[in-house]
Amino acid sequence: MELYYFNYTRHRADGWWDRRSFIHKWWRLHAQDSRWAPPYYPLLWRALAAPSASDQAMAESSISAPLLLHLEALPRRRRPQQEPGSPHFSGALMEEMVAATALFASPQRAPGIARLGLLHSVNHIEPLERLLGELSELLWTMDCRRVIGPTAVTPYLPAGALENYFHVTPPLHTPYNPPYLPELLASLLEPVQQTTLFHLPAPAEAPPVAGPAQLAPFDPERLGNDLAPLFAAACVIPPGLPPPVEAEIGALLPWLQLWPLYGWLATMNGAPAGFVLVQPDLAPSIRLARGGRNWAWRLWLRWRKTRPVRAGRLVFGAVLPAWRGQGIGRQLWRQALATGVALGWRALTIGPLIDDSPGYRFLIAQGAKPQQRYTLYGGEL
Repeated sequence: MELYYFNYTRHRADGWWDRRSFIHKWWRLHAQDSRWAPPYYPLLWRALAAPSASDQAMAESSISAPLLLHLEALPRRRRPQQEPGSPHFSGALMEEMVAATALFASPQRAPGIARLGLLHSVNHIEPLERLLGELSELLWTMDCRRVIGPTAVTPYLPAGALENYFHVTPPLHTPYNPPYLPELLASLLEPVQQTTLFHLPAPAEAPPVAGPAQLAPFDPERLGNDLAPLFAAACVIPPGLPPPVEAEIGALLPWLQLWPLYGWLATMNGAPAGFVLVQPDLAPSIRLARGGRNWAWRLWLRWRKTRPVRAGRLVFGAVLPAWRGQGIGRQLWRQALATGVALGWRALTIGPLIDDSPGYRFLIAQGAKPQQRYTLYGGEL
């Protein structure tokens, strides 16, 4: 029987209770997929329902608070032999969430563009089409004409809809969605950016890390201060959005610092030239702990992140343009591999990176295998 929906109702989260309801229903919509690795629940709650004073200051300076919007509808099923005008009710007596997004707009930073954060929909074109239609009316009041998505809460974590490898747990900080979502998005919006995640077996022995630069551990908090230009060079920035500023990097760092984070800074004659950030891939543990939604699972994750894991992530790495072509990137790459060997990792995932970018070509030359692909969609509503 074909499942479709009727009696659509729009819900906009205008208060604390509405935001709480949005998060809970959005979570349940995703949780139906056994491969989904949820975000860390306390941070998601803070970002969407209970922003701190520093988050509010950031919102006032650069990013507006997210507008949480979702549609609910009643499901019904039609048997193949039924006429279109004779519905057969599925037995559901309550509406259910069928499409949802957290809409982020930055009038000062990216005028005319809004991000579809946390976008999700059931497997049917009409709910997503209706959601975008509702958004088009809201965008006019916000002086926006164009949307891009799906993105995370922060635009500088990997974005896009997963196009393949739905059968594996998504690595840490990478998008995941049901297989049908890209097809729905492609029917309503245009692809604007494609990225690829790379996989590489860890070497048996740590490679030598000698090179032209001086390498030393550094505090990742510096990426939101004096090393902000380095971080901007490492970001895969969605089309139409500017490089991140300090407040935006500060909003991203808590997501990275939830888990052990190892950073190496390359300097030339005392000046920062490049960096690399690696961390254990705890996505399988986060999925098992259901995002740390209750205190017991949060305590378990606190313990689990101190234990060895089988795989690692190279999340960010870059060399400033003025220092490229001198072997610094290769030196940082070897340092990342050496760190993985020391921590007992058997595999490493890198990126994702924009297709045919210098980093993409570098990883191909290093023998890394491209696997997961992500497509970011955009268009005018």
